[in-house]
Amino acid sequence: MSTFTKFDARLLTSYDADASALLGDDYWRVEKPFRFYLDSKFSDRWVDIPLGFLTDGASIPRVLWNIIPPWGIYGQAAVVHDRLCETLEITEVIDGIQRQTKITRKECDAVLVEAMLVLNVPKAKLWTIQTGVDLYRITTNPKEPVVSRVKLSLELGYTSQLVA
Repeated sequence: MSTFTKFDARLLTSYDADASALLGDDYWRVEKPFRFYLDSKFSDRWVDIPLGFLTDGASIPRVLWNIIPPWGIYGQAAVVHDRLCETLEITEVIDGIQRQTKITRKECDAVLVEAMLVLNVPKAKLWTIQTGVDLYRITTNPKEPVVSRVKLSLELGYTSQLVA
């Protein structure tokens, strides 16, 4: 990881009670879109987090919230990871052409770690989150993006309302 890897904006979210009720968990809506550059500042590889994206923060089992709550210094990294879990792709510019490139779940989890390093997450918390994510990936072996159609429709509906 380069020390120049960075986010292009701070995280700004608001709790969405309606989405939370429909999705059966607590969800926050991204109120300001942002980009996380991979490898180096303003690199040709990044992840975009769109306006209206719904996130539950770090997907930590409730029983562990007294140790690692869903939100903390790692919050913005968790949002990037949520987005990547749903798409399993990053944006790249190759030979001057911008395109979406598929990544593996292991690569997705590595971006989470990179983002936590950028946010200066304390080593013990970073290790705990990384270990949990790695154990989940190893035990469940997800190969496809995981996304809820209801969640997608709530995100699309939100951005449609803003345009209208």
